[in-house]
Amino acid sequence: MSKRFNNEHKDRELNKDAILAEKIIAAAQDKIVASMRFMDSAVFALKKEIALDKKGVFMVDGTTLYYSSDEIFARMKRGLSSFTHDYMHVLLHCIFKHYYVSEKVNRLYWDLASDIAVEEMIESLGAPCLNTPESSERRDELKRIKAKRGRLSVDRLYKSFVNDPPIEAEVGLMRELFTVDDHLLWYGADKSSNKPVETSEASDDELENSSLQDQEENQQRSFDDDTDTKFNITSIEELGNNEECDGAALLSDQDWDKIRETVKTALEMDDASFGDVGGTMKRELRYAEEKRIDYSTFLRKFAANHETLKVDDDSFDYIMYTYGLNRYRDMPLIEPLEYKDEKNIRDLVIAIDTSGSTDGELVKKFVDKSFEILCNNDVIGAKFNIHVVQCDAEIQDDTVLKNRDDVDGFLRNLEIKGLGGTDFRPVFHYINELIRKKELRNLRGLLYFTDGKGTYPKRKPVYDTAFIFVDDDACGDDVPAWAMKVYFDE
Repeated sequence: MSKRFNNEHKDRELNKDAILAEKIIAAAQDKIVASMRFMDSAVFALKKEIALDKKGVFMVDGTTLYYSSDEIFARMKRGLSSFTHDYMHVLLHCIFKHYYVSEKVNRLYWDLASDIAVEEMIESLGAPCLNTPESSERRDELKRIKAKRGRLSVDRLYKSFVNDPPIEAEVGLMRELFTVDDHLLWYGADKSSNKPVETSEASDDELENSSLQDQEENQQRSFDDDTDTKFNITSIEELGNNEECDGAALLSDQDWDKIRETVKTALEMDDASFGDVGGTMKRELRYAEEKRIDYSTFLRKFAANHETLKVDDDSFDYIMYTYGLNRYRDMPLIEPLEYKDEKNIRDLVIAIDTSGSTDGELVKKFVDKSFEILCNNDVIGAKFNIHVVQCDAEIQDDTVLKNRDDVDGFLRNLEIKGLGGTDFRPVFHYINELIRKKELRNLRGLLYFTDGKGTYPKRKPVYDTAFIFVDDDACGDDVPAWAMKVYFDE
């Protein structure tokens, strides 16, 4: 009888704790919506699920916020603003899909980069409802990191950590200031279940020991495993449902891309009341909205169908061919086609900004990479008409390439000419003249490699144009709306 009474009492207490924890979360949601109307579509998109018989749980997997009541109460002791900040933190992880990571990622650096990027966005909003006792110290540390590593977007910051690893003391300070939630579910979550927390039967001590062990292994992996550092965040979106993609992203049933677009639109419409604050978040929303595709995939956009003199094995009917040989001896009923439709590039202009602000070595890398993709992936055929134009404030050089031997010779003897100011308009005038002279009969597009600092044409040309930037910071508001914007990852 006593045992039953104790169990019932325990159930009532757990139920009371669960209700109170849910009310605290609801209060934080209301605070965010009241202060930042543009977050309305995102705040209530995240499901909530309490982790029964677990302690210290506060994590997201892209679909659900998993929490334990004791953790909510512990955070609430520091004030509702502190907990509202923490809820906003995990919400931004979901909006920007930080949980959508490759299994090859360096976990320590990705955790740090995503947490720091989120905290800078929160600071840029300047909302009093997101203030915490650590806000001032966080702001100081964000300034220090930005001064050392540049813009604090997640992908740039991750690459910076990989190329210039922080020392152990820096890692400890950054984790202490910026870590808000557990990212365990981002890596290797069980894809057959949407409830990774509840399915665990481990005790609290076992869970804590497991978490510590995982962190130690993760940190060791971060410094020891060279393969982890080769992860490229810009290719994440291209993975789709590929089996190489790991983590809870494949569990998410929320369309965060659409939610993110809604938040961006609402924030831009709310400019009148929000003023200049939120600039960092607006910028990151804009960058996230722009699709980052693999450069080789992008080049194929300029290909067109052409008839090529070669046997078309794909359309050849072997059944009819062998039937004719068998039925009429040496007389096949069908012969293979002697021409084939292939999608490749014939006419193309590659313009290179050779102004003084452009890195010559980087230009050579771009040219090498472009022709490596064009030649090795059959994007160009045996014959083509590619103009490589070097230009600063005026046309400096135009090299015409007709075949692959021309390409080899050009790459061997490439010399950068120019190094003056930057004006994009002469290249467009020059191309129009080539079209008028019929030196370009079927121009598919112009690829313009640049640092972005120059005068853009106002009128849209008849051919597709892509400005290719080495750095997303170079892509400013001056880029015409009709032009494609691509980031070249060396």
